Amino acid sequence: MACLGQFLKTALKKKQMNNNIPNPFILDTNAYFLFFQHPKKPHYYKLINKVSENPVISFYISEITSMEIQSVIGKYRRGSTTQVQKCDRNITIDDEIKNCQNSWIIRGRRKMRRKVYRGIQKMLKDIERQRGTIQATILKLSPDTIIKARKILMDYADTFNIGSHDAVIIATLIKTVEEQNIPLTLVTSDKGMKAVLSAKLIPFFDPQE
Repeated sequence: MACLGQFLKTALKKKQMNNNIPNPFILDTNAYFLFFQHPKKPHYYKLINKVSENPVISFYISEITSMEIQSVIGKYRRGSTTQVQKCDRNITIDDEIKNCQNSWIIRGRRKMRRKVYRGIQKMLKDIERQRGTIQATILKLSPDTIIKARKILMDYADTFNIGSHDAVIIATLIKTVEEQNIPLTLVTSDKGMKAVLSAKLIPFFDPQE
């Protein structure tokens, strides 16, 4: 009987988790990456406090973020070598403009171990398939989303530093609010995105502030 009781308790908990409505936050790619970054930074815990509702941490992501995060993780898996480059800038010395003779260094990044990489890939799958206590609901792209993203770039790219992926994420939020009436807040620390969101009166949360 005790075993049966425990089984029913576990099944009920799983059912509650599966029926959990995501918190009304949509994460950009950098905010999403905080779940996979090590060591954890203070703004990770600010994000967790914002999107957590025991026992589940839930949120939305755009389909473009689901794709882009694979590129980000792959970059860490590949690593990079330290580069030394010759400075080609002009500098002023004693009121004279001269060529800079110095070099500058781009520090390399250690290659991520294969075991760690595979572990993160599994974690990604579990999150996006909503298996476990961290659950991402993917908002699919549509032709209308791309049209909205293009309009955002036409309206703001000459004023703010915003790229095509960022525009698609904002367009995904707008489309979801319009069609599903979900009062979404975008989680981002990107200055260009925050400027566009402010201009369009769309709420955002910056975990780094």
